[in-house]
Amino acid sequence: MKKFTKSLIAAGLLTASAAASAELSVNVGAMSDYWFRGIDQTANNASLMAGADYDFGNGFYVGTWGAQLDDAEIEYDLYGGYAGEYEDFTYDVGYAGYFYTINDASDYHELILSAGYKFLSADFVLGRENVDGSGDDADYTFFSLTGDYEGAYLTYGVFGQDYDGDYIEAGYGTTYQGLDMSLAFIKQLDAELDGDGEKDSEFVFTISKTFDL
Repeated sequence: MKKFTKSLIAAGLLTASAAASAELSVNVGAMSDYWFRGIDQTANNASLMAGADYDFGNGFYVGTWGAQLDDAEIEYDLYGGYAGEYEDFTYDVGYAGYFYTINDASDYHELILSAGYKFLSADFVLGRENVDGSGDDADYTFFSLTGDYEGAYLTYGVFGQDYDGDYIEAGYGTTYQGLDMSLAFIKQLDAELDGDGEKDSEFVFTISKTFDL
């Protein structure tokens, strides 16, 4: 999800001003590989993505985002929340749900709390994995701390409770002729943080375009 904590193009939640006007935007793009919170989601394969966001202009927002996974599987996300700022401080309280088109796939539901001050930002997640049919549901936490400077950023993220593992991500993002582009290096620090792919580190390139409607 472009305005959420997905992959490389979503380091933070949507920040909205109460004085802003309502706005709808859509985005499309592609990733050389789809990583989320230090886990490879597509087994080293490229992924197409698209999403839409609506900012109500008073701090509230809603959105959806989808990405292509392996074997024709599609991930689609729904999210919403309230964001604001005061001087150099930013804050956000939001919900996100992650869903998949393949049969018997888990779905995930999260309460996400975010705060930032100047070049530092932090996210804290309370999440639940609903495992379809098995009854082995899991509760988890996630915490990340990000520092950014003029397009460059460094993130450390760590899971807790029923999940385990941590990672680092370093990257740089810029906009050229209306295209948002980023390059990042992601490295798993804990063997427990494994995904569908075989690699525990990778460079990932992302390109996307946003259209304001």
